[in-house]
Amino acid sequence: MFPTIRRFVFALAVFTIGGAASAVAQDAPVYSERSLGSPDAPVTITEYSSLLCPHCADFHKETLPELKKEYIDTGKVRLVFVDHTLGQPLALGAEMIARCAPEEQYFPLINTLFENQMTWARAKDPLAAIQGYTALVGMSKDDVQACMESESVFNGIRAGEAQADAVGVNSTPSFVIDGKPVIVGSQSIEAFRKVIDPLLGK
Repeated sequence: MFPTIRRFVFALAVFTIGGAASAVAQDAPVYSERSLGSPDAPVTITEYSSLLCPHCADFHKETLPELKKEYIDTGKVRLVFVDHTLGQPLALGAEMIARCAPEEQYFPLINTLFENQMTWARAKDPLAAIQGYTALVGMSKDDVQACMESESVFNGIRAGEAQADAVGVNSTPSFVIDGKPVIVGSQSIEAFRKVIDPLLGK
């Protein structure tokens, strides 16, 4: 399935962004983890999410700001974001592009994409629409093209999806807290408190 999706994504890159796909340069984008919070936080939440998922957008708009204020910014929780496209080529393309944003701009970018999900996802030319948002964080057309062609970024997202399968995640958003999948769907901050507070000894 993945080779087919990958060919589809690369075709989108060629025809949407323009130009023929070029050989990957030595300084091509490299996949790396994206997270919020201190690496020394006592509790780790792994979020499996898709940029095309409406419930994921709800979580980022409604619950994440509270989670960030109460637990992440206070050093109690670290949130690791893992892409889970569920086989959707457009989600894969969007997530590959977002992964190439400057690290400090990654979460602002994906939050913007979640906020405007219905706009770019329903656009006649969705990847061109995404490019309008990536320009706001300093990504050029060449940056986007390079990201769409990156073996490292593609394989990193694929590895994250294999990780999701290994822990039994089959829907988005899903949250694994300290290694255990315990929250599914866009839940309120109260649902997170019920899991996190006992782990913090409250």
